[in-house]
Amino acid sequence: MRNMRWLLLFGAGLCALAAPTIVEAQQSDAGRSGFGLRAGFGLDPDQFVIGGQFAIRQPNSVFRIVPSVDLGFGSDVTTIVFNGDFLGRLKLEGSNFGFYGGAGLGIAYVDPQGSDGKFKAGLNLIVGAGIPLGKGRAGSLEARFGIGDLPDFRLLAVLEI
Repeated sequence: MRNMRWLLLFGAGLCALAAPTIVEAQQSDAGRSGFGLRAGFGLDPDQFVIGGQFAIRQPNSVFRIVPSVDLGFGSDVTTIVFNGDFLGRLKLEGSNFGFYGGAGLGIAYVDPQGSDGKFKAGLNLIVGAGIPLGKGRAGSLEARFGIGDLPDFRLLAVLEI
């Protein structure tokens, strides 16, 4: 329990440090940067996954930085994964539909039932498809492949809000 409090304080500190960047990104590129909700499943460990992200995009750029946090539940273990992804997007001409891919570092807190939790780290390889949902909303379907001590695979649906 003590480790969980430390982890929550650490996450709150990261959010506080990122706040000026987030506000600047929203003001300079309104409608192009923003929050998203994530949900899906993971394999090894087999888990239900929920989370959130913030996409930081520059005007007229195909690249974006996407920090996120995912919470996984199942297989007698709870995981909290902090991701820092760098993604590039390939948009189909004349459409809002597109594909993206990239990589990012991940730090995972793995808390098995009946044992002490541990921090682990690794690299994520990411591929996804962006899907326009109408009225200025967008979503995506994302596959994440973990290298190192991260969950092996996660398939997530993302709704940008």
